[in-house]
Amino acid sequence: MPTEVPTHRMIEAFRAAIINGGISAAADALGMSQPSMSRVIAELQKIVGYQLFVKHGRTVKPTEEALALMTKVQQSFLGLEDIARFSEQLRKQRMGRLSICALPAIGHSIMPEAIYFLRQKYPNVVVSLDIASSIEVAGRVRNRQADIGFAAHGLALGEVETVAEFTANCVCIAAAGGLPDEWDYVELQQLTGRPFVALTGPLQKRLEVMLNGVGGELDIMAEAGLSLSVSELVLRGLGISVVDPFTGNLHRLRGGATLPLRPSLPYQVQAMALGDTRLSAPARDLLQYLESAADTIKDACR
Repeated sequence: MPTEVPTHRMIEAFRAAIINGGISAAADALGMSQPSMSRVIAELQKIVGYQLFVKHGRTVKPTEEALALMTKVQQSFLGLEDIARFSEQLRKQRMGRLSICALPAIGHSIMPEAIYFLRQKYPNVVVSLDIASSIEVAGRVRNRQADIGFAAHGLALGEVETVAEFTANCVCIAAAGGLPDEWDYVELQQLTGRPFVALTGPLQKRLEVMLNGVGGELDIMAEAGLSLSVSELVLRGLGISVVDPFTGNLHRLRGGATLPLRPSLPYQVQAMALGDTRLSAPARDLLQYLESAADTIKDACR
């Protein structure tokens, strides 16, 4: 067994000399001086115990032993290239896909614009979006079916961690011109006596509890299970409603009227991910985008 082994620098210099057809060309390819390249090759010849190159006119040619050694060296370098390619594939797999699961209020309102933002910044990232209930969102994150989830605040998560929270106040929505121009906000009691489109679920129950506290009662003309459906019904003049701020913002952008509700009805969303995973750059940028959007919506609804 040899007492010395070639260094990576020696093998790299030897390979370059074979591929580039000489010591000088190899030195240029590796950014070395010719004397340094010759010294490295000489050190390698001393270690292996046989001549690697012989003079041939004004150039050098590899010996038979050198060509045989090159076969083994090339196998080694091909192995390193395979490792590099595999590592790049892993990097692209991690960076190249983002799976999102969100409750309808978020998924149908702000998430499409957020995904558009991500695609502009990360054109090679494939983004998938699933819409589900808050409990289903947590389950999909827990089962690694989603990289990040957005659910109603206050959900018991277990091994799923909250990575961000977004809070803004619910708004009253109406068709264009459906709210008096002189109103700056809608008092809770002013919801009574007007045709109302109810959003079935926890938000509606919280609103009714607030109304009961002031002796009010809603005149429900229609109801729907999705906030986007409520917005559609309101835009068609079926009544007014109270929805989450994200749907309210979309409702306003589509030509509907929105006003803050007094007293306020907070709406909170928690972003969740598994505690043993590190969020990718697109996921982190998604959170920053949603945080900024939530702040903008807050300002618009004051």
